[in-house]
Amino acid sequence: MLARAWALLLLLAPPTAVPAPAPVAGPPPSPAAAPAPAPVSPPPAPIDTLAARFPNAQLDDKTLCDRLLARTAADAAFVDPEPRARRKVIVSDLHLGPGTGDLRFTGLEDFYSHADWTAFLERQAAAGPTDLIINGDFIEFWQIAAALGALPKRSDPKQPATGVVLAGDQRFAVGAIELVLAAHRRVFTDLGKLLNGGDHRVIIIAGNHDADLLWPKVQLAIARAIGPRDPARLIFTPGPTYEHRGVHVEHGHAFDAANSFSTNDTPFGRDRGGTCRLQSSWGQVFVDQFYTDVERKVPFIDNLYPESAAILWAMRDNPDPQRDSVAVMRFIDLLRVAEGREFNRNAVTSLLQSAVGMAGAKGRGPESVGEVIDHVASRLVTGDASGRATTDALMRLRFDPGLAGLWSALARAGKAPSWSAAMSELAAIDPQALSQLREELFGDPLHTAAARLVGAARGIGVVVFGHTHAVGGSIERVKAQERSGWYANTGSWIAAASVAELRDRGVSFDKLTLADRKMFPAKNVAVVIEYAAGVAQKPVLVGPLPPAGG
Repeated sequence: MLARAWALLLLLAPPTAVPAPAPVAGPPPSPAAAPAPAPVSPPPAPIDTLAARFPNAQLDDKTLCDRLLARTAADAAFVDPEPRARRKVIVSDLHLGPGTGDLRFTGLEDFYSHADWTAFLERQAAAGPTDLIINGDFIEFWQIAAALGALPKRSDPKQPATGVVLAGDQRFAVGAIELVLAAHRRVFTDLGKLLNGGDHRVIIIAGNHDADLLWPKVQLAIARAIGPRDPARLIFTPGPTYEHRGVHVEHGHAFDAANSFSTNDTPFGRDRGGTCRLQSSWGQVFVDQFYTDVERKVPFIDNLYPESAAILWAMRDNPDPQRDSVAVMRFIDLLRVAEGREFNRNAVTSLLQSAVGMAGAKGRGPESVGEVIDHVASRLVTGDASGRATTDALMRLRFDPGLAGLWSALARAGKAPSWSAAMSELAAIDPQALSQLREELFGDPLHTAAARLVGAARGIGVVVFGHTHAVGGSIERVKAQERSGWYANTGSWIAAASVAELRDRGVSFDKLTLADRKMFPAKNVAVVIEYAAGVAQKPVLVGPLPPAGG
């Protein structure tokens, strides 16, 4: 019992403290280590606002082509959502080229109005909030392509087996725009000053010579050259048209059978290798195969007006166009008589014997292309519209691959020894091709198109086209469907001289030089549209201006 009590006391007693072992001698403890600094994040990369504005420029060729070919007419028609009625200043046809420093492009540059451009933009900016609209053929891509041999020919294996003939790709266009930007840096920096100096916008519409502006990488390159602080103020229309507050603007080539594309709203296609390319037109074929070489030798050829007379002047002693030219021109005038409802045996016989109404040096009708050219050139410089239409049709027939059969058929009809033989040849002509030729010969397609737009009950009161290089521009009233409005043409920014005036002054072809600004004065022009109570007013033409402060 006592033992149990003792054991119980031992269990209940607190434990005896056991002394800790003595510390082992050693080095003193190190102070606590400082915490490692937190890693420093690099500053965020600046946002590329321009690249963000043109996201399609980042796409690969296949994806981009899929998107471009999927566009509809509605996608390509740009109706500006800007709610305010804004003053509009519209120019076109500057044809900025590759400059004069590269021998590959000798004689091809057309733009020399840099000082005028600067002064013009300064004055427009001072007039208040303005939308500057560049209405097509801002850049001369066609002749750059021709000089570099960049366009696949119709017979090239790259071309699709059927359908539209294709032209340059985006890779070519990017290289070409870099040449233009280097040659005309001032034009683009002036646009930047306009955009960054007030409540202004720049709107760029593609034409036929610069459909390459529809490539997104080209748009981005131009945007970087302009340098807008607010990229939203620089607008490239996705197709050929722009509309805002009663005004319709487009270059005008869509109404010109010679220069329209197969699908004007989406002028693209894929070649056999899958590469996305722009569509071609016979006008581009003409520039590629004939016109560029002529301008190399005669740099002022497109600075003369009417241009058809200038081409004939240059061709006067060139034997190449002689292939059935006289016979074809006979038939073109025969067709004109037919349209005038004077189609009878005597008229046909007369036309077959005397081309374009001339007796010829020996009274037996023309005996050379030279005689025909001299006669038609005289008609052109005296303002004979039929002479111009005849020449334009001849050029189209000569260089449009799609009308090669029509050319040979008309030549046979023109050479026919009798009325019945001519009619037999006529019966074999493709009616659709002949219809296209009639469109070329009769009427003003741009005036007709403007009237149709005004009469379409869409609230359009002013239509502005370019394309024709109408010297000094033009403004005229148009009517359709009991509605009336205005049609304005923006002319061009290319120095120009009148063939008629030069001939009257006794200036021979071999004495012409672009360096003589009195001989080739500036004909720069713009169309200005103001608003009153939200309604677009009659357009006004603004001609060449002296430098600001002058």
